[in-house]
Amino acid sequence: MADTVIQFNGHERLLTKVKNYLHAMDKLIQDGDQALGLLIKALDVADDETKLRIVLLLGSIASDQSVWPLYRLMTDLNQHDTIRHAAASQLSMVGGVVRDVDALVDNLIADLAYHHAAVRAAAAFALGWEGNQRAVPPLVDALCDPDPEVQQAAVGALANIGDERLFDTLAKAMQRSSKEQQRCILYHLSCFKSRHQEVVEICGGYLNQSDADLRYDALVVLDSVCGTQKPLHLYLQCLEDDDLRIREQALLYLAGADRSHLRRKNMDLCVLPLAQDRSPNVRQAAIRLLNHIGHGPVAV
Repeated sequence: MADTVIQFNGHERLLTKVKNYLHAMDKLIQDGDQALGLLIKALDVADDETKLRIVLLLGSIASDQSVWPLYRLMTDLNQHDTIRHAAASQLSMVGGVVRDVDALVDNLIADLAYHHAAVRAAAAFALGWEGNQRAVPPLVDALCDPDPEVQQAAVGALANIGDERLFDTLAKAMQRSSKEQQRCILYHLSCFKSRHQEVVEICGGYLNQSDADLRYDALVVLDSVCGTQKPLHLYLQCLEDDDLRIREQALLYLAGADRSHLRRKNMDLCVLPLAQDRSPNVRQAAIRLLNHIGHGPVAV
């Protein structure tokens, strides 16, 4: 009984010190490796909330000492999903700066073949740091993983690696992908800054898809890469879409375009019918846009 009490008190003292570090970063920096060692030690005894805060802090410190504790948490299926996901995210942040990177990559690539999909997905996500070229071939293979979460994690990791050549790989993968993977890839294509014109073309094609969710996603991604130079013909197409979400979103995006450009294109004539749309949200968005163009004030 005495041993148990001593151990409990030891855990309490450890957690008290760690919580002090969590609230006093200057003290953490001052104590350096000693503080880091206590943070890592506390992972075995901390509650989930404290453990999550420690994980996030370990990622920001980006020390070699933090890599394998984060890896153990990521692959421990007894941990809460939030903690494992956070550990994977932090590994993707520190992977490019630690010294023992080859061993980490070896382990993560091996985990892409793990029997449990949650570990495969976490490993794929963790491999996604800038310049991690070794991970590209296995991540491309993971695009065909039977589990959708693994596929999506692989898409995100490939985009984060930052190799512009991977744009073509992801664009081609869309042609054979499930709906959810297509949606995931669409959003990640915007990460390739030098290929935004091609993203516009891809989104334009997706605006003709029969699936309304894919059309909506294409519109969102389209606007994210266009800035104020919006391809108005594509937005006009969306104003006639059967899906009210798409009509409303197109109106909202057009309100961010240059007013004089909208006037020159007589955009008000295209928007005016939507002031009588069956959807109240679309009607309101149309009226706001007409007022923005200078056709108002307009009433329902």
